[in-house]
Amino acid sequence: MACAAEIGEPETVMPRWTGLLSEWTVVVIYGQVSKQLFQSTYKWLQLHQDIAQIVVLVILLFILLILVYNLFRESLEAFVLYLLVVSMTIIWFFNSDEFVIRFKSIHLALLLLFSCLMFYLAPKLSRELGFLIYGLAFASPTFRDVVKTLDRDFLSLIFFVATLALIMNLSFAPTSFRADFEVALLSIFTLVTVGLSFYALAIPLAFVLTFPKRHKRNFIYVMLTLTGVIAFWKIFGIGITVEFPHTHTNYIMGMFVKETLIQLILIVYFFTTNFKTAIGERGQVLFLQVLALMYFPLLTVNPVIFTPLVIVISALSIRLTQKI
Repeated sequence: MACAAEIGEPETVMPRWTGLLSEWTVVVIYGQVSKQLFQSTYKWLQLHQDIAQIVVLVILLFILLILVYNLFRESLEAFVLYLLVVSMTIIWFFNSDEFVIRFKSIHLALLLLFSCLMFYLAPKLSRELGFLIYGLAFASPTFRDVVKTLDRDFLSLIFFVATLALIMNLSFAPTSFRADFEVALLSIFTLVTVGLSFYALAIPLAFVLTFPKRHKRNFIYVMLTLTGVIAFWKIFGIGITVEFPHTHTNYIMGMFVKETLIQLILIVYFFTTNFKTAIGERGQVLFLQVLALMYFPLLTVNPVIFTPLVIVISALSIRLTQKI
């Protein structure tokens, strides 16, 4: 007679959704811990503002030094032009009474970091073109108004440019560890940008449409970003606001055309004279095209997209004219 051990009992097959549920439970637990840690850190920073400012300033300067050193290694011309931008920024910062300054040293460090990131929107072999990208964006009065105040809009713009810079420069090499690290880094910056301003949700969609062949990478990137957004929404209480079309749509569109007239002329000229090349673009240029096409209609809904679109159009116009 066969024993019960030999016969065995039928195994219970757990449905796949239970595994997803357990993973989501882990995410929620980590989110709650992160929330408590964030609240404790925030309270500590409120009690020690002087120390907090020094720590933030040191971190910003460290990141800036790394980016500037890499800029120097890639292009001496770009490095010299960036030094010119630094000098002009410092003169503008200290001689203008238009800035709303709360933390002077941090604000200046963010301005310098922001201008350096703009150079990374240019092609790697032509970093000096970043000077033109920054110059075209800086010519917009709305752009200058945003960077004059250290607030949520300016911070979201910094993370937006940092996210674009990552997409413009990361190789997403086949090496597993490096590729995973780059995707995770891009997801973090995208998530922070989305947390600061919801228009950044267009970035993952534009990324997937531009680079459709890397299915695994795209899936991980989108899932990490969406999971983070849901966690922010559920745990930190960051809601999704839907805005109706702005009452001054015509005025906003007219002002945008006026402030980006040079960029628009360059883009129209390139499409007119090199139409086949323009529609056949791939990679980063196509990404900027897709993102611009997404943001143009949204500009009529939410004017906060104005400044990010100025940056996208500026980078796109320079990258296109480089190919002439």
